[in-house]
Amino acid sequence: MNSRERVMTAANHREPDRVPVDMVLTIDVYRDMKKVLNMEHLPETPRMGRWTEVQMPIEMIKKLGIDMYYISPRSGVSIHSKSFDDGSFIDEWGCYWKKTAIDGGHFYFELVNPPLANATIADLETYDWPDPEDPKRYAGLQEEMKEVRETTDLAILAKFAGAVFELATYMRGHERWYRDIINNQEFAHALMDKICQIQKRTNEVIMAEVGEYVDILRLSGEDLGMQDRPLVSPKTFRKVIKPHLQELWEHAKKTLHQYHPEAKIMLHTCGSVRPFIPDLIESGVDILDPVQPGAKDMNRFELKEAFGDKIVFHGNIDIQKILPFGTKEDITNEVREAIKALAPGGGFLLAPAHNVQGDVSAEKLVHMVNCVHEFGNYPIQLD
Repeated sequence: MNSRERVMTAANHREPDRVPVDMVLTIDVYRDMKKVLNMEHLPETPRMGRWTEVQMPIEMIKKLGIDMYYISPRSGVSIHSKSFDDGSFIDEWGCYWKKTAIDGGHFYFELVNPPLANATIADLETYDWPDPEDPKRYAGLQEEMKEVRETTDLAILAKFAGAVFELATYMRGHERWYRDIINNQEFAHALMDKICQIQKRTNEVIMAEVGEYVDILRLSGEDLGMQDRPLVSPKTFRKVIKPHLQELWEHAKKTLHQYHPEAKIMLHTCGSVRPFIPDLIESGVDILDPVQPGAKDMNRFELKEAFGDKIVFHGNIDIQKILPFGTKEDITNEVREAIKALAPGGGFLLAPAHNVQGDVSAEKLVHMVNCVHEFGNYPIQLD
């Protein structure tokens, strides 16, 4: 069974020959991976997204032994309206992302000065919104994805249009936005509706170009959970937020299926999100990412029992403690437990529970993949 068949079999709740494995590297880990795999000839800085995640070259994907080609968006860093000498930038939504140094010589982008912090509903009508039909979004995209399809057996995981709820948080500012969804709901609905319509049109435009090549459409992050609880109550979510998210997700799925009827929709939402999983299923989400194992109420065995026949799980390898600080034995045990809990019957795509940060060594990631190849063969036989 090739990689694409393996991924799509698991995504259809059937057992492939082996548990599919995936990962997204940030720039520091990618450079470490080049050294560990003896691939120094690869580019030093491939295409990089807002969260410093990179477009991993196909040669590295194959040598590492993973099953999916993640294609990052042309928006965000790529279509920003203004950049600065220190690497900071203003994105197409008017959000200023400051390049910030962190420990160990690493860096990240920190959001500052939300552009709609003091906006009114009237201001939304005159704001300089992104153009969803900007051809820079898909320049070269069709050629790249066609080549991946024709020259590899990898499943293609694509992310194009962005978020609604989370993007509104960036544009408004966290404190102001969480007040809005309680005390200023007319504005909250107006802002999310405006963002939703732009994202819907973005998906339409890009799917017309490349929809036939997309196996899994990764909806942009809508982080709804903290480590120990949801960010908002289920009541507030269903009343204020869900209608806009469901509109976008259902539209994205319908649009994608015009070009690839068997393709799946994946949602990224971090943290303790169990109360929302029935809503995600109802709204058409096929795959949940990252299934953060250290968050409250995200026990992998309980999730499989409750939802395993209704939604596919992507991720679930702990990136807070095990991957950065654990031994190889710890990683082996983590992989075994994740496979034991989530793999039976299909419906599991194993990956680190977020983009891999600079505190995780490439050597440990190689070990993680080797463990999947060793323990993830069907039928699963783990005590």
